[in-house]
Amino acid sequence: MRLINWRLCIVVLCLTIIGSQGPRLESPPALAQSQTGSQGRPQPIQPGSAAASVSIAGNLIMGKKDAPVTMIEFSDYQCPFCRRFFETTLPTLKAEYVETGKVRYVFRDFPLDQIHPHARKAAEAAHCAGDQGKYWEMHDLLFQNPQALRVESLKTHARSLRLNGATFDACLDRSKYAAEVQKDFDDGMAVGVRGTPSFFVGKTRSDDTIQGVFLSGALPTPIFRQAIDNALREH
Repeated sequence: MRLINWRLCIVVLCLTIIGSQGPRLESPPALAQSQTGSQGRPQPIQPGSAAASVSIAGNLIMGKKDAPVTMIEFSDYQCPFCRRFFETTLPTLKAEYVETGKVRYVFRDFPLDQIHPHARKAAEAAHCAGDQGKYWEMHDLLFQNPQALRVESLKTHARSLRLNGATFDACLDRSKYAAEVQKDFDDGMAVGVRGTPSFFVGKTRSDDTIQGVFLSGALPTPIFRQAIDNALREH
């Protein structure tokens, strides 16, 4: 992850290291040109400006495909605050909104390589498990075992999920999903994501994009409820 300027550096440190937990419910940052090796400089949304449009095309979905609201998380398997969201908030949101057909949840990878050296390969491992129908099971296992994310441990996780070991190992060793993980990261950068976890919550649209509010950090559950309920009322 590139540091754009000192202000963005402070934001990233707050989100990924210090983990500021103050409620933040805001318009998403403006779209910016951002590719590997470039330095995007997104500006804050101004009143009356269009909100960022975030795509979910090609991503695995938890919940009903036609749920009226979509929540996208940009996350990192080594991020302690992403794990906090996974452990304390996601189960409640799943029970109240995903399992009741109101929200579809999409997980997108945003590995922070400079501080989390094993997050990228862990993200690839989840996709490799997905080839055998166990994406979400591997996703959960990775967050439940934050100290076991080296390649050898990822292969052990695959066996514990009763995956075909040779197939999984080949997928991981040849980095089959490296480009997909990088695309998630680049897409996140393009809409202003600079730390994890980051979320977009908005109405589901027919073109596999959403346009809604941006939330950053492992926020209290009521903040997510507010964003989701607002989007449901707009549907």
